[in-house]
Amino acid sequence: MIDWLLSHPGEKLSFLAAEMGFSQSWVSIVLHSDTFVEEYTKRRMVHSKELTRQLIEKQLKVALKAYDKLDLILEDDEVDDRLVLDTADKTAKLLGFSPSGGNAPHLLHEETITETEVLREVAPGVLERARERMRRTTTSFYGEQNALPSPEG
Repeated sequence: MIDWLLSHPGEKLSFLAAEMGFSQSWVSIVLHSDTFVEEYTKRRMVHSKELTRQLIEKQLKVALKAYDKLDLILEDDEVDDRLVLDTADKTAKLLGFSPSGGNAPHLLHEETITETEVLREVAPGVLERARERMRRTTTSFYGEQNALPSPEG
């Protein structure tokens, strides 16, 4: 059953029951048993690791072939510089050598205008407590007449 499930991912269990010659209810009971779930999980992990390994190997082979062909194209002096720059930029990004956008500086052109509106939400009562604390602090430093007004006015 495990082999069938691994080789037919996403297939309906009614097909499994029909192929094995069992009732759907019996197949369901077996599939939900602790022993089956434990063994299936182990085998699925091994199967998944093997598939992942094979995919990575194939991706690496394709990438290496692509880079070899790209080398031949880039060696040609007739190639447009924009193609070279674009290829280098995309390759660097794929390899993880590009700014994340977080703290990286943004270059702006003269006509570029940026505005950022920051919205912050405050839980009920937090603003009132903060104002009261500020009023008490300024009162202790500057006296009652120069303190911040209370939230009530």
